[in-house]
Amino acid sequence: MLIMGREERETKNNQLEDEKDAESSSMDLGSINSRGENDISQATLDGDLDSVETPQQPANNDGSGISIRDRLQTESSGGFFTNKALVRSDTIIDAARIVGRDEQWVRVVDSLNPVLKGEGIPDMLLSGPSGTGKSLIIHAVCKQIVELSESRGKNFGVLSINCEGPKTADRAVYRLVKAAADDLGVEVGVPQTGVSTDQKLERLYELMRAHYDGVIFILDEIDMLDGPYQEAAYNSLIYQLSRARKLADFDGPISLTAITNYADFMKDLNSRAQSSYNPDDIFFDDYDANQLRSILYNREDAFKPDSLTDDVVPLVAAFGSQTHGDARKAIDLLRWAGELAERKGTETVTEHDVREAQEKYTENRKLRHISGISTQKKLSVYAVAATVQYARNQPESIPAGPAYKTYQYIAETMDAEQYSRETFVNHVTEQSTYGVLDFDRRGKGRGKGVHMYFSLSGDAETVMRTIREDSRFTELAHEEPTIRAVVREQMKRFQNKS
Repeated sequence: MLIMGREERETKNNQLEDEKDAESSSMDLGSINSRGENDISQATLDGDLDSVETPQQPANNDGSGISIRDRLQTESSGGFFTNKALVRSDTIIDAARIVGRDEQWVRVVDSLNPVLKGEGIPDMLLSGPSGTGKSLIIHAVCKQIVELSESRGKNFGVLSINCEGPKTADRAVYRLVKAAADDLGVEVGVPQTGVSTDQKLERLYELMRAHYDGVIFILDEIDMLDGPYQEAAYNSLIYQLSRARKLADFDGPISLTAITNYADFMKDLNSRAQSSYNPDDIFFDDYDANQLRSILYNREDAFKPDSLTDDVVPLVAAFGSQTHGDARKAIDLLRWAGELAERKGTETVTEHDVREAQEKYTENRKLRHISGISTQKKLSVYAVAATVQYARNQPESIPAGPAYKTYQYIAETMDAEQYSRETFVNHVTEQSTYGVLDFDRRGKGRGKGVHMYFSLSGDAETVMRTIREDSRFTELAHEEPTIRAVVREQMKRFQNKS
């Protein structure tokens, strides 16, 4: 009998989960009608859309009896928006639109200003909660640096990557090489796999020496490298890049900017990385409601004149301040309200549209997302929700350790495959992208690593009830007393160890 190792077994299980997801997605297309929406089969989608007979009076009244093609053409030419990019949270905006961050952008500008004189520039660490302007500020300032350098006959490179994707230092280095190659319009010159990290670094240095007069490295979400429990990746990368001028034999100025949500990031760097990386630490706190209003008013020209009633922006800002002052969420909510009003065919975007968008696109969207994820991801999220729900005094956030132990118990109860702690954490943190939950890391002390904590963005019982609508999870309702006991025992053990 062939017995698979744990890693091989996990890979196989992940493949099976992906296959189930694909199968489920295909099946869902044919079952939409049972939920009261338009019934469009996969065969129809693969065929000629012009031949489809759409209902003259769709159930949601959004179609107004017109064809798919006509609606697409109508939507593309009308509506409230003049420049929708301004209300997309990932748009790099002009510096003139940045508000509420005067102290931070002044410090970033002052740190980078010497590069225009050909002088050395310090490394920086930008820290603070999500959606507080860290990436916005550094990219806006760097854009101006590049333009001013070009006007003086200099080529200044800004090589930026988000570390949530690569996960390992090796892949992060490759992303930096590709960023440089794309910026310069040259071949990457090194494969993604099959060569060492040192070879990729050498290619990076080669491109720098040949084409740039100065370089700023930006590592967004640096603490995501190699997952939450392996600090070696970002230690190594920070050490290499903070010494890049010497290692690359590069004559121009080089600066490394690391961006993180984790306020105590520096405490968990090893001594080798700390010796070479001594950044100007700039903290970004939450936006308050007044700052969010200013941010939104500065993007109001994304809409046609007089499209927004007077109460729209203040209400969006109020909702945004309730979600930890996250400007990205506030900007997205303003766009959602506009899109909702646009689909309804109303004359203006109103307070009612904002409230409806807040409910429809945040809570319902989260629940729909949860309903559609794989069994293992549902199991992981359920374990977090149960830990939040049943922990004594219901703390705002719960540590990953007890949540994982709860996951193991629930998996055993369901006779489901138990994945590793790292896979469990990856499944959970992935859901932060969809607003289901948040996570952060808290240091245990110098040299002792960090604990990861999870917090749900909605009601724990609602999340659990949504997951139990899946027939595979129905019986968990009868296990609540035992799950509660497991949660409280694991939380007690964690607290005693801390």
